[in-house]
Amino acid sequence: MHGGEVMKNIVIAGAGFAGLTAIQTLRQQGCALPITLVAPRPEMVYYPSLIWVPTGLRKQRDIIIPLEGFLRRYQVDYLAGAVTGLDPTQRRLLTTAGELDYERLIVTTGGRYLKRLPGIENVFIPCESYASVVAIKDRLSSLEGGSLAFGFAGNPNEPAAMRGGPLFEFMFGIDSWLRRQGRR
Repeated sequence: MHGGEVMKNIVIAGAGFAGLTAIQTLRQQGCALPITLVAPRPEMVYYPSLIWVPTGLRKQRDIIIPLEGFLRRYQVDYLAGAVTGLDPTQRRLLTTAGELDYERLIVTTGGRYLKRLPGIENVFIPCESYASVVAIKDRLSSLEGGSLAFGFAGNPNEPAAMRGGPLFEFMFGIDSWLRRQGRR
């Protein structure tokens, strides 16, 4: 609060497709309120291409999109930090860079909490991060034999939820890569 008035601003947590689309849509609809984007780095990871990293068809430089120009064009302030919590009563976002007050909050942090599910701690999730797909590549490179298991699930209550297309591309890419190496 400033002088007894509520500060009118929008905070967006997450620099992926949803967060950037929210910024673009708000500005295109004439929103002139200050917008702050909170993300660890001012960049977007192009997650659809992560499935090509384990086979060497994409490198980190191919899938990281710097956001400085986007943020400047849409007049967005940037706070380097990760979200650690929320105080909805005080309208405050808690981050590794400190607390940030908001009038409106848009949370677009994706499925990063999936790894907290019991029994999933030893799973590699291709769409989790660049580090995760590099770990998959390292494990595949070190394999001398054995079987690979891939799985996916959808949400039966959400008809628009992701289907298996990307996973099938991921599996076929790995299969082709292993065949080219004579390991399958």
